Amino acid sequence: MTQDVINCPACSRKTPAARGKCMYCGAGLPVVEIHTAPHQRNIEPHELAFNTILLPSESSHDSSAETAFAAALAIESDQACAYLAANKPLPIARSHTQQEAEMISLLIRNCGLGATIIADEDMQLEAPLARARRLTRADDAIEVHHIGGAITVPASEIKLLVVGALRNIRVDYTEVIARGNSRKENVLDTAEFLSEETLLDVYGESLEQSFRIRADAFDYSSFVEKLSFRAEENFQAVIKGLSLAAPQARTDAEFARVRSLLGRAWPERSHNEAQGIKRTGASYRPVAKSSVVSDNRDQFERYSRLMFLMIQ
Repeated sequence: MTQDVINCPACSRKTPAARGKCMYCGAGLPVVEIHTAPHQRNIEPHELAFNTILLPSESSHDSSAETAFAAALAIESDQACAYLAANKPLPIARSHTQQEAEMISLLIRNCGLGATIIADEDMQLEAPLARARRLTRADDAIEVHHIGGAITVPASEIKLLVVGALRNIRVDYTEVIARGNSRKENVLDTAEFLSEETLLDVYGESLEQSFRIRADAFDYSSFVEKLSFRAEENFQAVIKGLSLAAPQARTDAEFARVRSLLGRAWPERSHNEAQGIKRTGASYRPVAKSSVVSDNRDQFERYSRLMFLMIQ
């Protein structure tokens, strides 16, 4: 049976096959083959879900594979080309059920591409990495000093360095509240604030032997021989020092390059913050203040753990 919509065996109503469960009664649906991946639904970060991951290929893809992939995901051809050109593991869908993720994975394989499924539970996002305050060299190991104490990571067991950046955007709005029965509100003023923080996730054999360095909250003096006045240069010196100490470790600095591709399954998160109403001006008119705050923390956390899982 090949179709994207089927009749639920329990309530007989038509429901998208890729959901895995009926959208009306919640009954399980039989496994079918689908032609197009379902529209990506908003799934909250705290919800456990299943991620369909596009795998890199050792060989180049022809135009037919790109066309089939674009049709399967219902995306533009240039975006499909960007996914394939990245040539690295990337999420293409996040699903509530494993059955839905498996159908999307099969759809991608039918395009001649590789795909796998990784559950949120396997990423262990609830277990944060130790936040390193400073590093010291100790024979063939790295001493990681953090707020809870210290851990020793053998240099030979460091497997991966993931460079990323946390971006926070806050847009403040001041709106004039119309009087009377009208609900119309006029924006009186806006202000946008942007901040970025560079991170380095260092992975050992396990998460317990892994740690994170935040560029603006790290003591470089114990690990960098010649300190610079620029934090960015000191941060790069730490990456170089760790790479020299652990030459077998792979360095992934591609988060910024593929960030737009991550947004399909792992979007940046935003929320509204109401700051109350006050009266201002000569007319003592009421104005409402609010903010829209967005950040990519969840996106980077998932990307970092995906890169770690793919080298396990």
